[in-house]
Amino acid sequence: MIVEGGLRLGDEADAVPRARKFAASILRATALTDLVADVEIVVSELVTNGLLHADKPVIVRVLPRPDAVRIEVQDSTRHHPIRGLASSEAMTGRGIRLVEALSRRWGVDAAGEGKVVWAEITPEGTASGEAGLDPDALRDAWSDDDPGPEERFTVRLGDVPTDLLLAAKAHVDNLVREFHLAASGAASGHSAAVPQPLAQLIETVVHRFADARQSIKRQALAASERGAPRTELTLTLPASSADAGEAYLAALDEADAYARATRLLTSETSPQHRAFRRWYVESLITQLRAVSVGRAAAPPQTFEARLLEELDIVAAAHRATEHAARLQTVTAALAGATTVDEVSAVVVTEGVTALRASRGGLLMPSADDRLTVSAAVGFSEQLLARLRAEHRDAELPAALALRTSEPVWLESREIRDTRFPELRGMEPTTMSMCVVPLAAGGRVLGALRLSFDAPRLFDAAERRFVLALAAQTAQALDRAMVLAESRRVTARLSFLADASAALAETLDYRATLATIARLVVPGLADWCTVKILEDDGLDTVAIAHVDPAKMAMAEEFRERFRDDLDTPQGIANVVRTGVSELYVDITAEEIRAASASDDHAEELKDLGIRSALIVPLAGRKGVLGAISMVHAESGRQFDDTDLAFAEEIARRAGVAVENAREYAQQSGRLASITRVAETVQRAILAPVPERLGPVSLAATYVSAAQDALVGGDLYEVVARPGAVRLLIGDVRGKGLDAVRLATVVLGAFRVGAVECDDLGELARTMDTRIRPYLSDEDFVTALVAEIRDDGTCLIVDCGHPPALLARDGVITPIGCDESPPLGLGAAPRPVTVQLQSGDRLLLHTDGLIEARDAGGRFADADAVVKPLASGPLPDALEGILAQLHAEVGPELGDDLALLAAEYRPA
Repeated sequence: MIVEGGLRLGDEADAVPRARKFAASILRATALTDLVADVEIVVSELVTNGLLHADKPVIVRVLPRPDAVRIEVQDSTRHHPIRGLASSEAMTGRGIRLVEALSRRWGVDAAGEGKVVWAEITPEGTASGEAGLDPDALRDAWSDDDPGPEERFTVRLGDVPTDLLLAAKAHVDNLVREFHLAASGAASGHSAAVPQPLAQLIETVVHRFADARQSIKRQALAASERGAPRTELTLTLPASSADAGEAYLAALDEADAYARATRLLTSETSPQHRAFRRWYVESLITQLRAVSVGRAAAPPQTFEARLLEELDIVAAAHRATEHAARLQTVTAALAGATTVDEVSAVVVTEGVTALRASRGGLLMPSADDRLTVSAAVGFSEQLLARLRAEHRDAELPAALALRTSEPVWLESREIRDTRFPELRGMEPTTMSMCVVPLAAGGRVLGALRLSFDAPRLFDAAERRFVLALAAQTAQALDRAMVLAESRRVTARLSFLADASAALAETLDYRATLATIARLVVPGLADWCTVKILEDDGLDTVAIAHVDPAKMAMAEEFRERFRDDLDTPQGIANVVRTGVSELYVDITAEEIRAASASDDHAEELKDLGIRSALIVPLAGRKGVLGAISMVHAESGRQFDDTDLAFAEEIARRAGVAVENAREYAQQSGRLASITRVAETVQRAILAPVPERLGPVSLAATYVSAAQDALVGGDLYEVVARPGAVRLLIGDVRGKGLDAVRLATVVLGAFRVGAVECDDLGELARTMDTRIRPYLSDEDFVTALVAEIRDDGTCLIVDCGHPPALLARDGVITPIGCDESPPLGLGAAPRPVTVQLQSGDRLLLHTDGLIEARDAGGRFADADAVVKPLASGPLPDALEGILAQLHAEVGPELGDDLALLAAEYRPA
């Protein structure tokens, strides 16, 4: 806009070109046309300076004279234009140097609340020496003080490197220039509108803190021109500059965010410039607020001291990053660790490395209330032995961490020896130590122990890292333990299936027990001995040893030492009392108490026995012998779960031995044919456990009339993690052939119940496995059920009578899609029933529904099964049999197997 004597300019994008055209048009009407080029350059630089660093509007005047041209650029601020240093990185600051180079003289005059920057250009060019204006003198004579009423205060920030000051200010000047171009382009419509957040940012950076920014820039340039390596910063500012400084810092941080997101051409502030910026603005704010209320300002922190603080922060961040990276490394390594030993090795190695410890170990409680060292780095054998002998009640760091679930931090030898006197002498070179508990799921699984050969102050960051490492370790240990328990359960289910099959293979109980001993070693023990009570004492019928070379020694040991039935502990005592014995960590005194003589005790000690258990081999009529299992070479220890499992093995073996003995006592050819079948039948049908998880169980088998050959009715129960699987079946035919086939079916079920996750797959697997044992006319009807811990019940039917469900006193059959029997291509589809607490399931063979009285009348099935709905489960089965006999008489026309389950979650 043309105003009186000049051109008025604002934020329009073409402001500078318009100013040049305006100047040229005036000169072309005079005799000074040769000065047009110089005048255009000077006008461009002065207008640009005004638009960048002053408030709008800017007014340009070009005043021709006979021997010169005077150029005036007026704006509304008092900031003196600054002659910048030549720099390849700065986009601003060179304009005043061009004005000086082209003008005879130039200057700045006050004009109201603003100023006029003027320059005179003559045909003779620039002035020399005294004729020109001295820029330094001009700046010294000029004051930025606002003539307004706001009081100003002087603050002194100290000295900083001049080069750093100039570089930092050049970066801000570049940002100001870019913001100005963005705003101008938006105002003229040549570029997109500036978003409101960015517009506010531009206003804050360009204008709100301009007083301080321009003053610092002038002082830096002056120092640079004097060759001063450091600039003493002294500022005179109004109190409002403190608030402006806070806004300025926030705005520049936001501008850096725009730069990082590549929304600006100007690069992000460098770390050293950002540190300088925060130092000088924060120091300025603190001093200004103090002096503005009449308080004496404390001496400002030097820039070097601030840099040292920043270095500490960077060092702490670097250490935190290093810890985070190390923790990530540990986490990645733990992801591939599937056993307790693997987890322990990873954590101890990484923990020692990350903390630069001298030694480290992971300790876990053992079954005998002592500690085990699952992994160690740097510990001597003597120290490892001391740690393994540590009791959980000991006043030592690891034991204390396990008992209290609290970490132990010992930062010097004096603290260590004061709190734990027993540690003196254990680690002569150790100066400090930390022990942290490893807790997961409300349990303390172990403790991580790290030793240092120098005093160590465990600061907050280091403690957080150690505790995070402990948390990761605990989770990995918990996961490994769950996996190990799952493997052990699966292995034991498989073992029981194999053992049950071995018990049913033959009526030679000595051969059967020898097979059991071979199965126990080495999976469950290093050494297994089975002894049977005979008329003349205990007879060793089976021995197995993990080391074949020691079998001869074991046999010799058996011949030399006979068991004394009066010894207070050991095999003889278990046979006498029927009570199992567990020795988690066997002592010399316990060996002596279980020995028949001193020589016997010495020989037992020489065998290196570490842990042992002895369980009675009991049948329905009493104790028949004992099975002993020993850990020696492996170094493992037995616990309560091992004892319970060994008792289950012995229970099944005891029934097999008792049945075999009963068979051996039978006489008469016809009687033997019947009794053989019945004896074998009972041998293969071991008593079911009273309870597995939330499922109570009961089963019974009843043979047919005395002169009838028994058939192949069968039942079995197999536990799985989180579920119980049940089988009821009936082999076509009678006699020993049917019983032999029933044995094959039971073996196929026991193995498949462990291996197959899907119930239909289990039935198909059994169908495949029994086919080689079938003649052309053989088949097996079967019904398989699975009861899960949550009450879900799945059933598949292979040509068998349906199961019965008793709920709230009502008994109903459970319908299934029947498939062909086993051996004829069974391919059943499971049905699902959701059991409620107290529901009972009855699996039965066809002897229940096909029983007839002497007149050929079928029994009333509804009346027969009515006892299922009430009373204890074993009594309910007895009630069903009693009702069946009441219906058809004392003799049944067919064998009958009953298997009942009640769902009763805790």
